[in-house]
Order: sequence, then structure tokens, then C-alpha cells
Amino acid sequence: MPSNSAAPAPLLTNVPTVAAAGLPADVAMSEDDFLGGRISLLQPRKGHHRSGTDAVLLAACTPAKPGDLVVDLGSGVGAAGLCVAARIGGLRLLAVEIDPEIAAIAAANMARSKAFLAEASVISCDVALRGDPRKEAGLVENLADHVIANPPYYRPEKFQTSPNEARATAHMLTDEGMEPWFRTAVSILKSKGTFTVVQRADELPTLLKLMEGRFGGITVQPFSAREGEAAHRVVIQGRKQSRAPFRLLPTIALHDAGSDTPGAQIEAVHRHGAAIELG
Repeated sequence: MPSNSAAPAPLLTNVPTVAAAGLPADVAMSEDDFLGGRISLLQPRKGHHRSGTDAVLLAACTPAKPGDLVVDLGSGVGAAGLCVAARIGGLRLLAVEIDPEIAAIAAANMARSKAFLAEASVISCDVALRGDPRKEAGLVENLADHVIANPPYYRPEKFQTSPNEARATAHMLTDEGMEPWFRTAVSILKSKGTFTVVQRADELPTLLKLMEGRFGGITVQPFSAREGEAAHRVVIQGRKQSRAPFRLLPTIALHDAGSDTPGAQIEAVHRHGAAIELG
């Protein structure tokens, strides 16, 4: 697994083995099924961000096809990118994760999911890198067909920072906010490539501002916890060098009204890896 100081590696290497990934020995793990058991991923039991519904929604909205290269910025244990891979098969996947321990777990999860991957690699670096340092880490221009991201949801001026450093890094934005994620995404995307982001719904004005001048063909898919409730999540997608008009899609409810029962569309996404078409 490359480090920030390592020599430039090939853009993608063979899927790493669990042994090569160097799993942290002092981190208690759980083994969690995604997409109805199509993939099973290792995650830290505590002290770190744990992937769940947001990663699945992000993956379902990603319009990749077999052979495409998807770059997962701030990948965590790799859940979103691997859910894309499990949905379509034959994916080329590059995960970018700042925490070396979590990057090692992502590499292990790639090895566990190699049946769905044509190629895969993990880079341990900061998505905020610019210029030559970013290129030296492996994030070169015009690299990706699609970029996906689930940036931290909280801002230090609005929410109390966790005393756990790893959890704070995963959940709390820096002073630059989400700017680095958009800056890096537009740089590494090919022409007409898509950038797909899942975030809190109240961050939509910021997301739209960050898309401006970088992406066109912007589509917003809101999600509510239950039928009839206000949206609490959005997936926003833009396409590099597109002039297509803005589109706001109808809200999708995760659960039926007054119930914890998933709606039929979300059940298909969670259990069977169904796509959510934004185009």
C-alpha cells in the first residue's frame, strides 16, 4: 500500500492479498454484509466511522459500467466503491484514504471482493493534496471515469469535535470544508466523467456552489427517512465539461410512512444491488 513518501506506483496494481494489506492487529473488527450478502466487509467495531446506508445509496447512484475506473475519495473501508463493483462487476477501483490503518482494511476488503474487480488499488493520502504532491501520490489528471465521495458531515464551528482523533477525522471537515474534494475530483476526472457525492440535505446550497464552474448536468436526488418527511440526505452528481441543465428529482423515502419497513425501491437497492438511475 503506497504511503505519502513512497515512489509513484502504477495507477492500478493487482488486487492486494489480505496478508499484503497489513491489517492493524489492535483494532477489533466486525464482518458486515452489504447488498444482501453479495459482499462482506471488515470494519472497526468502534473508534472509527462505520459505513452503512449512505455508502449503499452513493454506490447505487453511480453510473459506472464494467471496465470503468472509479476513484473513491475518502473511501474509509471501501464500502461505497465495493458496492459499485458488486453491482456491476469488472470494475477498476482506486480507493483514497488518509488513515493508513483504515486504508489497510480497505485493501483487505478489496481482496475479499476480488470476484467483482478487474483491478484495484489503495492510496493512503490526503484528498486535499495539490499539484505535484497529488500527482506523485497517484492522483493524476484525466484518470477516472467516475469519482465518488462521502465527505465528513460536520463542521467544527457547528458541532463538537470527537476526542477520538480517528473518528474526528472521518466525521469533521477541516477549515477548507468540502472544497478539496471537488478540486481533486475535477482534476482527476476524464472529460464527461461524473462526480457523485452523498451529504446532509442542509448542505445542498454549499454543494451547488462547489459544483458551479466545475461541473454541469447537475442532478440532485433527495432522500427522506420516511414517506412524507423532509429530505435528510442528498446525492448530487455533476458531469465534467457538460452543459446539460440542472435537474431536481423527486424525493425517495427510505422507509414507508410511520414505519421502519424499507420502501420497495430501497429494499431492492439494499438487498439486490439495484441501481438508482439519475440520468
